[in-house]
Amino acid sequence: MNQSNYRRRNNRRRKSSDYGYDSGRSEFATILLFYVLPFIVVNAIIFVLVTSIPKAAVTIGDSKDYISTTMELKVKSLLPIKEPIVTQEEEEIVLTKTGFNTYTAPIHSNGTLKVEVKAINTMGTVLYEQVDVLDDGNPSLTNPIIEDGILSFHLEDTQSGVDFSSVYLTYDDDTKELPLSIDRSTGIVTFVLRENHYTVYASDYAGNQMGLPSDPEDSPEEGTEEETESSEAESSNTVQ
Repeated sequence: MNQSNYRRRNNRRRKSSDYGYDSGRSEFATILLFYVLPFIVVNAIIFVLVTSIPKAAVTIGDSKDYISTTMELKVKSLLPIKEPIVTQEEEEIVLTKTGFNTYTAPIHSNGTLKVEVKAINTMGTVLYEQVDVLDDGNPSLTNPIIEDGILSFHLEDTQSGVDFSSVYLTYDDDTKELPLSIDRSTGIVTFVLRENHYTVYASDYAGNQMGLPSDPEDSPEEGTEEETESSEAESSNTVQ
C-alpha cells in the first residue's frame, strides 16, 4: 500500500510539473504570435510606407523633322503620386497622362529637363534629362575663296541638313543674287560677284537661317590696290 501511494503521488507531481511547463510555453507563444510579431510587422509596413520614394525614368524620342520631339515619363511607386512637374529653363511643360503613372509631352527646344515626382507621403525624387536631338543651330559657312570674280565656299549642317534651295546673297542695294552652281554632294556653292560687299544667306531644313556678311579685308579691290602700289614701288626702284 505504501509503495502504491508513493507512485500515485509521484505521478501527480510529474503531471503538475508538466502542466506548468506547457502553460508557460503556451503563454509565451501567445504573446509572440499575437503581440510581438504583429507589432514588428505593422511597424515595418509603416516604416516602408513612410520612407518609400518613387522612381522615375525619362525617355527622349527621336525627331524626324529636328523641330520637335516627345518625352515620356514613367513612374514606379508603392503609394499614389501627386501630379509630376517637368520644367525646361524654368518654364513648365504641360504633361498628358497616357497610362498608369505614365506621362508624355512635346518638346520644341534643346536644353535640360527637370523632373520632380512626389508621392502622397511627401517623399520625392528629382532627375535631370538633357535634350539634344533638335536642330537649333544655323548652317556653317567655311573656306570662302574669291578668284577671278567668282566666290566659292562650303556649306554644312550636321543635323537637319542644308536646304540648298534657300541659298542666295544680297548686295548693299538689297538686290538678290542666286548661286552660279551648287554641288550638293560636297556642299560647295559658287556665286558670280558684281560687288565686293555682300551677305550670304542659307537655311537648314529645320528653318534656322544664317546671314554672313563679306569681310572687307578679303575684298579683291583692296588686294588689287596693294598689288598695284607694290608694282609701282618696284618699278620706281628699277628706274633708279
